[in-house]
Amino acid sequence: MFPIFKNKYFKITIITIITLGIFAIASFLSIYQTEFYHNSIWTYLGPSDNRFHMMRIEGLYQSILRHDYFPVINMSFMDGFGYISNIFYSDFLLYPVALLKLLGYSTAQAIARYYVILNFLTFGVSFLCFYKIQRKYWNSLVFSFVYTLSSYRLHDLLFRHDLGEVGAFLFLPIAMLGIYEIFYGERKRNWLFLTFGMTGIIYSHALSPVLVAILIVIVALCQIPELKLHPKRLLSLLWAAICSGLLSIGYFLPMLEQLKHTTFQLTKTKSILVKGSSGLQDSFNWSLNNVLIKPNIGLILLFTAFIIIVSAYKIQNKAIKQFSIIGVVIFICSTSVFPWILLNKTPFKMIQYAWRFDMLATILLAIFVASDPLNILKGKTAKGLMVMFALLLSISGGYRLVQSNSAALVPYSEYNKMSPYSIGGGKEYLPVGTNITALEATKHAPGVISGKASITNFKQNGTKLTFNFKNAKNAEVDLPIIGYYGFQSKDSTGQVSKITMDKQHNNLAKITINGKGKVVVNYYKTKIQKSARHFSAVSLIIMLLAMIAYPFRAKIKPLLLKLKPKNEEKPI
Repeated sequence: MFPIFKNKYFKITIITIITLGIFAIASFLSIYQTEFYHNSIWTYLGPSDNRFHMMRIEGLYQSILRHDYFPVINMSFMDGFGYISNIFYSDFLLYPVALLKLLGYSTAQAIARYYVILNFLTFGVSFLCFYKIQRKYWNSLVFSFVYTLSSYRLHDLLFRHDLGEVGAFLFLPIAMLGIYEIFYGERKRNWLFLTFGMTGIIYSHALSPVLVAILIVIVALCQIPELKLHPKRLLSLLWAAICSGLLSIGYFLPMLEQLKHTTFQLTKTKSILVKGSSGLQDSFNWSLNNVLIKPNIGLILLFTAFIIIVSAYKIQNKAIKQFSIIGVVIFICSTSVFPWILLNKTPFKMIQYAWRFDMLATILLAIFVASDPLNILKGKTAKGLMVMFALLLSISGGYRLVQSNSAALVPYSEYNKMSPYSIGGGKEYLPVGTNITALEATKHAPGVISGKASITNFKQNGTKLTFNFKNAKNAEVDLPIIGYYGFQSKDSTGQVSKITMDKQHNNLAKITINGKGKVVVNYYKTKIQKSARHFSAVSLIIMLLAMIAYPFRAKIKPLLLKLKPKNEEKPI
């Protein structure tokens, strides 16, 4: 027999390669029906989140072509009028898709391949996070499949095409690992998992961090006796919050700056918490029938919830027991059973849909399945069957999704057509008072609304607009861009005023010109935008350096003591 087959590291390498191969195959098969079959993508064109995210991708791609690698305003929206979605909805997870487009793939080809990448990464991250706790290969494999191929995640990915929330699913296991370490495990240094997990969620989806924060509060309340005995756990939580805050300043400060200068539609949106909650029986039926067209936790996790309800008292591990019970309670409360009317006029209304809590229920119940505290999945065979069952359910769900409305299976050629005015159902990032229908009918050119002026040679390249003018007498000119804070005319020649927002004419940018000259308008990143992002970047570098140096602290400390100057003797 070859000695190499007995080598520990050789075995680990082979197992790793096989596992990655399994993840790759499952990542493709689970979405084949909806993303690759007949070179078509299953989607509702028009009002769906899909078109909004596709325009986000197109805007980032076009900005990179213009060498603007971190755009603030997406100028592909609304045929060049611009939409400041980037401030509120980070482009962090869109760069891989933009890169695929830069490599020559069409939009449809790029997004289909990106879905495979997202699946693969979620498989890997969830596997590693679970393995960090239990060190059991098959249990970790079960968790990665039950979690990654969960009905609610596939509903987000294949039906809603919500890239933001799907991105949050990628980082949620990391945050969950941090929560476990802080409240139940080895809190020292491991609180960084919560820092990086929460930061990733923040930069993926604006609402998901609120859900995770609620979960942290619930877990903390369950662990009050432990926190009284070991209050330093709260200190670790505080450190995680501070560090995540430092890394997220680059996201939050620019957003708050815009909110200070402009009243956006999102602040005036009416609460839909009550209308946005599903009935418990509906959620039960959707889960039981493996439906992806509606938000639900799926067949596996539904049965898991029933097992927990009748057997929770048998669970010995405190963390698993609490996570399981919390998961069931959150699942029930994500429906209309909970009196959401009580929170309808509170800050919780930003959650919009109560079924978003299915994200938390999914990971908590998946932890129970993989941990198997009741020894239901005995042996590798049972765990292997669970993995296969989760994969088959995902394939079946995708097939049934296509069959439910085969007309929504759109050829790549049709899918590639842009939909510039798909800015989201709530139009949240438009200034209050903007009429999108009137905007769509507005000629895309500078318009003199009062006074007189002759305007020629108008050009627009992304956020930059230029045109010549002469014979201008107190001419007020509306520009074909929304007047977001940050647009300036400082490089213009002649008598050109500062830019203001014309609230009487659809919140377009407005300037006043006199005489003769040239208008040059562009978006300039504000001091807060620049400093906040630099601060977060520097914070990340410092944290990474500290993590690298941490294992060598025993050697570094004596060297620092030697370098420290000795105290001079004080004269008598």
